[in-house]
Amino acid sequence: MKYLEEPIMRPPQEAASLLVRATRGCTYNDCLFCYVSRGFAFMAASLEHFEQEIIAKKPFFPENTPVYLTGSNPFALPAAKLKEYLAVLRKHFPHFSRVSMQSRIDDITAKSDEELTELYSLGLSHIYTGTENGNDAVLKLMNKGHSAADTVEQLLRLDAAGISYTAFYILGMGGKGMGLASGEATARMFNQVHPKLITTTGMTLFEGTPVAEMAKHGEFVEASEREKIEELQIFLKTLTVDTFYDGVHYLNPLNYRFANGDTAKKAQVLADIDETLRTSSDAELELMVSRRQMVSL
Repeated sequence: MKYLEEPIMRPPQEAASLLVRATRGCTYNDCLFCYVSRGFAFMAASLEHFEQEIIAKKPFFPENTPVYLTGSNPFALPAAKLKEYLAVLRKHFPHFSRVSMQSRIDDITAKSDEELTELYSLGLSHIYTGTENGNDAVLKLMNKGHSAADTVEQLLRLDAAGISYTAFYILGMGGKGMGLASGEATARMFNQVHPKLITTTGMTLFEGTPVAEMAKHGEFVEASEREKIEELQIFLKTLTVDTFYDGVHYLNPLNYRFANGDTAKKAQVLADIDETLRTSSDAELELMVSRRQMVSL
Protein backbone atom coordinates (compact mmCIF):
# COMPACT_ATOMS: atom_id res chain seq x y z
CA MET A 1 0.00 0.00 0.00
CA LYS A 2 2.69 2.42 -1.07
CA TYR A 3 0.14 5.09 -1.91
CA LEU A 4 -0.78 5.26 1.78
CA GLU A 5 2.83 5.90 2.77
CA GLU A 6 2.03 8.40 5.52
CA PRO A 7 3.51 7.16 8.83
CA ILE A 8 0.93 5.26 10.87
CA MET A 9 -0.04 6.99 14.11
CA ARG A 10 -2.44 5.83 16.79
CA PRO A 11 -3.61 6.95 20.24
CA PRO A 12 -1.82 5.26 23.15
CA GLN A 13 -5.09 3.56 24.06
CA GLU A 14 -4.97 1.59 20.77
CA ALA A 15 -1.63 -0.10 21.44
CA ALA A 16 -3.13 -3.61 21.35
CA SER A 17 -5.59 -2.98 18.52
CA LEU A 18 -5.52 -4.25 14.97
CA LEU A 19 -4.38 -1.22 12.97
CA VAL A 20 -5.76 -1.03 9.44
CA ARG A 21 -4.87 1.78 7.06
CA ALA A 22 -8.08 3.49 5.98
CA THR A 23 -7.00 6.97 4.86
CA ARG A 24 -3.98 9.11 4.23
CA GLY A 25 -3.82 12.83 4.99
CA CYS A 26 -6.50 15.10 6.41
CA THR A 27 -9.51 16.57 4.64
CA TYR A 28 -8.91 19.91 6.38
CA ASN A 29 -5.20 20.16 7.13
CA ASP A 30 -5.44 23.86 8.07
CA CYS A 31 -5.01 23.70 11.86
CA LEU A 32 -2.02 25.95 12.48
CA PHE A 33 -0.42 23.73 15.14
CA CYS A 34 -0.71 20.33 13.43
CA TYR A 35 2.21 18.61 11.73
CA VAL A 36 0.79 15.10 11.33
CA SER A 37 -0.53 15.09 7.76
CA ARG A 38 1.23 18.02 6.13
CA GLY A 39 2.40 17.12 2.66
CA PHE A 40 -0.12 14.30 2.23
CA ALA A 41 -3.26 14.78 0.14
CA PHE A 42 -6.32 13.05 1.52
CA MET A 43 -6.87 9.58 0.07
CA ALA A 44 -8.92 6.54 1.06
CA ALA A 45 -7.77 2.93 0.80
CA SER A 46 -9.46 0.88 -1.87
CA LEU A 47 -11.66 -1.91 -0.57
CA GLU A 48 -9.25 -4.41 -2.16
CA HIS A 49 -6.18 -3.02 -0.39
CA PHE A 50 -8.13 -2.62 2.84
CA GLU A 51 -9.05 -6.32 2.79
CA GLN A 52 -5.53 -7.42 1.79
CA GLU A 53 -4.07 -5.72 4.84
CA ILE A 54 -6.63 -7.35 7.14
CA ILE A 55 -5.89 -10.78 5.68
CA ALA A 56 -2.14 -10.26 6.13
CA LYS A 57 -2.55 -9.33 9.81
CA LYS A 58 -5.34 -11.77 10.66
CA PRO A 59 -3.10 -14.55 12.09
CA PHE A 60 -1.65 -12.19 14.68
CA PHE A 61 -4.85 -10.99 16.36
CA PRO A 62 -7.62 -12.71 18.35
CA GLU A 63 -11.13 -13.01 16.97
CA ASN A 64 -12.41 -10.39 19.39
CA THR A 65 -9.68 -7.83 18.67
CA PRO A 66 -10.43 -4.14 18.87
CA VAL A 67 -9.80 -2.42 15.52
CA TYR A 68 -8.42 1.05 14.87
CA LEU A 69 -8.70 2.54 11.39
CA THR A 70 -5.66 4.77 10.88
CA GLY A 71 -5.53 8.22 9.33
CA SER A 72 -6.02 11.79 10.53
CA ASN A 73 -9.79 11.69 10.08
CA PRO A 74 -11.23 8.56 8.43
CA PHE A 75 -14.64 9.50 9.79
CA ALA A 76 -14.75 12.12 7.02
CA LEU A 77 -15.47 9.30 4.58
CA PRO A 78 -19.10 8.91 3.47
CA ALA A 79 -21.17 6.58 5.61
CA ALA A 80 -21.52 4.22 2.66
CA LYS A 81 -17.74 3.83 2.40
CA LEU A 82 -17.38 3.26 6.14
CA LYS A 83 -20.11 0.61 5.95
CA GLU A 84 -18.10 -1.21 3.27
CA TYR A 85 -15.01 -1.19 5.51
CA LEU A 86 -17.05 -2.47 8.44
CA ALA A 87 -18.49 -5.28 6.33
CA VAL A 88 -14.99 -6.44 5.35
CA LEU A 89 -13.87 -6.32 8.97
CA ARG A 90 -16.91 -8.34 10.06
CA LYS A 91 -16.16 -10.89 7.34
CA HIS A 92 -12.67 -11.62 8.70
CA PHE A 93 -13.21 -10.77 12.38
CA PRO A 94 -16.90 -11.55 13.00
CA HIS A 95 -16.42 -11.06 16.73
CA PHE A 96 -14.31 -7.88 16.80
CA SER A 97 -14.92 -5.97 20.02
CA ARG A 98 -15.16 -2.51 18.51
CA VAL A 99 -13.97 -0.25 15.70
CA SER A 100 -12.61 3.22 16.38
CA MET A 101 -11.03 6.05 14.37
CA GLN A 102 -10.21 9.75 14.38
CA SER A 103 -12.71 12.45 13.48
CA ARG A 104 -12.95 16.19 13.15
CA ILE A 105 -16.04 17.85 14.58
CA ASP A 106 -17.30 18.75 11.10
CA ASP A 107 -16.99 15.10 10.02
CA ILE A 108 -19.71 14.34 12.57
CA THR A 109 -21.79 17.25 11.28
CA ALA A 110 -21.76 15.74 7.80
CA LYS A 111 -23.43 12.51 9.02
CA SER A 112 -27.17 12.30 9.59
CA ASP A 113 -28.55 10.99 12.87
CA GLU A 114 -29.69 7.86 11.03
CA GLU A 115 -26.20 7.29 9.61
CA LEU A 116 -24.58 7.66 13.03
CA THR A 117 -26.99 5.17 14.54
CA GLU A 118 -26.48 2.69 11.70
CA LEU A 119 -22.67 2.94 11.89
CA TYR A 120 -22.88 2.23 15.60
CA SER A 121 -25.08 -0.81 14.98
CA LEU A 122 -22.43 -2.12 12.57
CA GLY A 123 -19.67 -1.89 15.16
CA LEU A 124 -18.25 1.62 14.83
CA SER A 125 -18.53 2.36 18.52
CA HIS A 126 -15.76 4.82 19.42
CA ILE A 127 -14.46 8.08 17.95
CA TYR A 128 -11.37 10.13 18.82
CA THR A 129 -12.45 13.74 18.39
CA GLY A 130 -10.17 16.69 17.67
CA THR A 131 -11.88 19.03 20.13
CA GLU A 132 -8.57 20.60 21.31
CA ASN A 133 -9.98 23.55 23.32
CA GLY A 134 -13.20 25.10 24.57
CA ASN A 135 -12.15 28.73 24.20
CA ASP A 136 -13.51 30.18 20.94
CA ALA A 137 -10.78 32.81 20.73
CA VAL A 138 -8.14 30.07 20.85
CA LEU A 139 -9.98 27.87 18.35
CA LYS A 140 -10.13 30.82 15.96
CA LEU A 141 -6.46 31.67 16.55
CA MET A 142 -5.42 28.12 15.61
CA ASN A 143 -7.91 27.96 12.70
CA LYS A 144 -9.63 24.82 14.01
CA GLY A 145 -12.69 25.35 11.85
CA HIS A 146 -15.25 24.85 14.59
CA SER A 147 -16.49 26.56 17.75
CA ALA A 148 -17.04 25.23 21.27
CA ALA A 149 -20.79 25.29 20.61
CA ASP A 150 -20.23 23.15 17.49
CA THR A 151 -18.30 20.66 19.64
CA VAL A 152 -21.11 20.38 22.18
CA GLU A 153 -23.78 20.00 19.49
CA GLN A 154 -21.97 17.24 17.62
CA LEU A 155 -20.79 15.29 20.66
CA LEU A 156 -24.36 15.23 21.95
CA ARG A 157 -25.31 13.66 18.61
CA LEU A 158 -22.71 10.94 19.19
CA ASP A 159 -24.19 10.44 22.66
CA ALA A 160 -27.63 9.98 21.13
CA ALA A 161 -26.32 7.46 18.60
CA GLY A 162 -24.54 5.44 21.30
CA ILE A 163 -21.05 6.16 19.96
CA SER A 164 -18.56 6.79 22.77
CA TYR A 165 -15.68 9.20 22.27
CA THR A 166 -12.32 10.34 23.50
CA ALA A 167 -11.84 14.12 23.54
CA PHE A 168 -8.45 15.74 22.98
CA TYR A 169 -7.34 18.89 24.79
CA ILE A 170 -4.10 20.76 24.04
CA LEU A 171 -2.76 22.63 27.08
CA GLY A 172 -1.20 25.95 26.11
CA MET A 173 -2.79 26.08 22.66
CA GLY A 174 -3.75 29.73 23.13
CA GLY A 175 -0.21 30.80 23.95
CA LYS A 176 0.99 33.06 26.72
CA GLY A 177 -1.74 34.53 28.92
CA MET A 178 -4.61 32.36 27.64
CA GLY A 179 -4.22 29.33 29.91
CA LEU A 180 -6.61 30.07 32.76
CA ALA A 181 -9.43 31.20 30.47
CA SER A 182 -8.89 28.15 28.25
CA GLY A 183 -8.82 25.70 31.15
CA GLU A 184 -12.10 26.94 32.56
CA ALA A 185 -13.83 27.22 29.16
CA THR A 186 -12.72 23.74 28.10
CA ALA A 187 -13.95 22.14 31.32
CA ARG A 188 -17.31 23.89 31.00
CA MET A 189 -17.59 22.64 27.41
CA PHE A 190 -16.88 19.02 28.41
CA ASN A 191 -19.28 19.29 31.36
CA GLN A 192 -22.12 19.60 28.81
CA VAL A 193 -21.32 16.30 27.05
CA HIS A 194 -20.27 12.77 28.01
CA PRO A 195 -16.72 11.93 26.93
CA LYS A 196 -15.59 8.44 27.85
CA LEU A 197 -12.08 9.77 28.20
CA ILE A 198 -10.33 13.15 28.04
CA THR A 199 -6.67 13.16 27.11
CA THR A 200 -4.29 16.11 27.14
CA THR A 201 -1.04 17.02 25.45
CA GLY A 202 1.08 20.13 25.88
CA MET A 203 1.28 22.58 22.97
CA THR A 204 4.56 22.07 21.11
CA LEU A 205 5.77 24.16 18.18
CA PHE A 206 6.93 21.55 15.69
CA GLU A 207 9.07 22.74 12.80
CA GLY A 208 7.18 23.16 9.56
CA THR A 209 3.89 24.17 11.15
CA PRO A 210 2.34 27.60 10.62
CA VAL A 211 2.32 28.32 14.36
CA ALA A 212 6.09 27.73 14.52
CA GLU A 213 6.52 30.35 11.79
CA MET A 214 4.17 32.69 13.65
CA ALA A 215 6.36 32.34 16.74
CA LYS A 216 9.49 33.21 14.77
CA HIS A 217 7.84 36.48 13.71
CA GLY A 218 6.48 37.30 17.16
CA GLU A 219 2.89 36.58 16.15
CA PHE A 220 2.54 33.79 18.72
CA VAL A 221 4.18 33.61 22.15
CA GLU A 222 4.38 30.12 23.60
CA ALA A 223 2.94 29.50 27.06
CA SER A 224 5.49 28.52 29.68
CA GLU A 225 5.36 25.13 31.37
CA ARG A 226 4.08 26.87 34.50
CA GLU A 227 1.21 28.33 32.52
CA LYS A 228 0.39 24.92 31.04
CA ILE A 229 0.31 23.38 34.52
CA GLU A 230 -1.86 26.23 35.84
CA GLU A 231 -4.20 25.65 32.89
CA LEU A 232 -4.43 21.97 33.77
CA GLN A 233 -5.09 22.88 37.40
CA ILE A 234 -8.07 25.16 36.68
CA PHE A 235 -9.34 22.68 34.10
CA LEU A 236 -9.44 19.80 36.58
CA LYS A 237 -10.94 21.99 39.31
CA THR A 238 -13.77 23.03 36.97
CA LEU A 239 -14.35 19.61 35.38
CA THR A 240 -17.40 17.88 36.90
CA VAL A 241 -18.50 15.41 34.20
CA ASP A 242 -18.26 11.70 34.96
CA THR A 243 -15.30 10.78 32.75
CA PHE A 244 -11.77 9.41 32.86
CA TYR A 245 -8.81 11.77 32.59
CA ASP A 246 -5.68 10.41 30.92
CA GLY A 247 -2.82 12.90 30.87
CA VAL A 248 0.01 10.41 30.54
CA HIS A 249 1.85 11.69 27.47
CA TYR A 250 5.40 12.72 26.67
CA LEU A 251 4.22 16.23 25.72
CA ASN A 252 2.70 16.88 29.16
CA PRO A 253 4.79 18.48 31.93
CA LEU A 254 2.85 16.46 34.54
CA ASN A 255 1.32 13.02 33.99
CA TYR A 256 -1.82 11.82 35.76
CA ARG A 257 -4.50 9.24 35.07
CA PHE A 258 -7.69 8.94 37.15
CA ALA A 259 -11.47 8.69 37.10
CA ASN A 260 -12.93 12.15 37.58
CA GLY A 261 -15.53 10.66 39.91
CA ASP A 262 -12.82 9.40 42.26
CA THR A 263 -12.83 12.42 44.56
CA ALA A 264 -9.98 11.18 46.76
CA LYS A 265 -7.68 10.58 43.81
CA LYS A 266 -8.61 13.88 42.21
CA ALA A 267 -7.90 15.74 45.45
CA GLN A 268 -4.52 14.02 45.59
CA VAL A 269 -3.73 15.07 42.02
CA LEU A 270 -4.74 18.69 42.66
CA ALA A 271 -2.62 18.74 45.81
CA ASP A 272 0.34 17.41 43.85
CA ILE A 273 -0.12 20.08 41.16
CA ASP A 274 -0.31 22.77 43.83
CA GLU A 275 2.85 21.44 45.49
CA THR A 276 4.69 21.36 42.16
CA LEU A 277 3.74 24.95 41.33
CA ARG A 278 4.62 26.15 44.82
CA THR A 279 7.99 24.46 45.20
CA SER A 280 9.41 24.45 41.64
CA SER A 281 11.13 27.35 39.92
CA ASP A 282 10.20 28.34 36.37
CA ALA A 283 13.54 26.94 35.19
CA GLU A 284 12.85 23.59 36.85
CA LEU A 285 9.39 23.41 35.29
CA GLU A 286 10.79 24.16 31.84
CA LEU A 287 13.02 21.10 32.12
CA MET A 288 10.03 18.78 32.56
CA VAL A 289 9.52 18.61 28.79
CA SER A 290 12.37 19.09 26.30
CA ARG A 291 10.23 20.81 23.68
CA ARG A 292 13.17 22.57 22.01
CA GLN A 293 14.71 19.21 21.14
CA MET A 294 11.55 17.78 19.58
CA VAL A 295 11.09 17.59 15.84
CA SER A 296 8.28 16.48 13.60
CA LEU A 297 8.21 12.82 12.58
